[in-house]
Amino acid sequence: MRHLDRDLRLTILAVLLYGLGVGLFLQLLWVYALSLGSSRFTLGVLNAIMLATMAAANIPGAWAPRRFRLKPVIVAVWWLTVPAGLALFLAPSWPWLIPGLVIFGLSFANTPAMKSYIYLKSEPSRVAGNLTIVLGTYPVGLIVAPLVGGQVAAHLGMRVVFLISTAFFVLSSLTITLIRDTHYHSAETPWSLRSLSRNRRYLVFFLAGFLAVYVGQAFINPYLSQVHHQGYAALGVYSSLAALGAAALTLAMGRATDLYGPRVGIAGVLVFLLAGTVLLLVGWNPVVWALAMVFCGSFEALRFVAAGIVGDSFEGVPLAWGYGIFDAVMGLPMAGGAVLGGILYRAGYALPFVLVVVVSVGLLVALLAGGRSPAGERPSHTGRDGPQARH
Repeated sequence: MRHLDRDLRLTILAVLLYGLGVGLFLQLLWVYALSLGSSRFTLGVLNAIMLATMAAANIPGAWAPRRFRLKPVIVAVWWLTVPAGLALFLAPSWPWLIPGLVIFGLSFANTPAMKSYIYLKSEPSRVAGNLTIVLGTYPVGLIVAPLVGGQVAAHLGMRVVFLISTAFFVLSSLTITLIRDTHYHSAETPWSLRSLSRNRRYLVFFLAGFLAVYVGQAFINPYLSQVHHQGYAALGVYSSLAALGAAALTLAMGRATDLYGPRVGIAGVLVFLLAGTVLLLVGWNPVVWALAMVFCGSFEALRFVAAGIVGDSFEGVPLAWGYGIFDAVMGLPMAGGAVLGGILYRAGYALPFVLVVVVSVGLLVALLAGGRSPAGERPSHTGRDGPQARH
């Protein structure tokens, strides 16, 4: 943490407060949707709507830094979390969750600018580590918040949870306004979509990885609720354990990526993803489910470790567009995986997780097969936004 400057530390605090706000409701949201009359398949549709909005928001989010400075983009979009929380609070039935989910998805439009900001504020040897530290603060916020959210939901109802979340979103938005801007000159950098053709194998690998995550992630708590009859309070505990696992795995695998390369970092995440999913399926008591949830923190860790790698994978493409295009393309398995997960979950409670196991095993085999894998080598830092783009 000593190598992080004032602005990155403020960003960490803002992300932590944001994570506390999201953590109060996110893992309980789909169980709440069931209580509002949603079907098992509709859970997948609702999740897909949110994820598709997140992905689509990356395109204007990547364009904005070419016209405006990074800080105004980051801050302005961050404030969208406040109306998102209020919209979820006001929803009287599950269809009325959609406006809140859409606004929440739009609040991710600052992701390319924020990742670019962290990248430019980092030394070249610490890019992956810093990205995973800052972004990994999000699941740290989720460690405590679900415990509180579960208790509040059990005793006072989910609407009170949404109100408390909104208050955290206000504090988080106020904190991020305190960061200082940094120079970013992507508008001066010529590039074309042909620059992305070198990364096809890399993109295919993460398309499959994100599919494994989003086929199963939204259905973990509904599975525990409907198959093992766990209530809001218990689900809050499990969600906190998953967040603890996500925080630890994100930091550990991010550092492993810096020290040993992307192959080691991603393989480590996939091993825990596989172990957690298997334990979830075969678990017979709360102790085993708790261990499974710690390992299932890898569902979040995979996304954050990928973010730490992708900054060096789009050579010749400005940072904001590189991150924006990557996240937009990953929207295909995110939204598609959510719908597919809903279809599988309607057919059988365990089926989404069976597919997670199959895909995870396939990706591990691809990594262990040898040769040059799409996640096996980190390109050099040349050809990016230029050395003058830093601090």
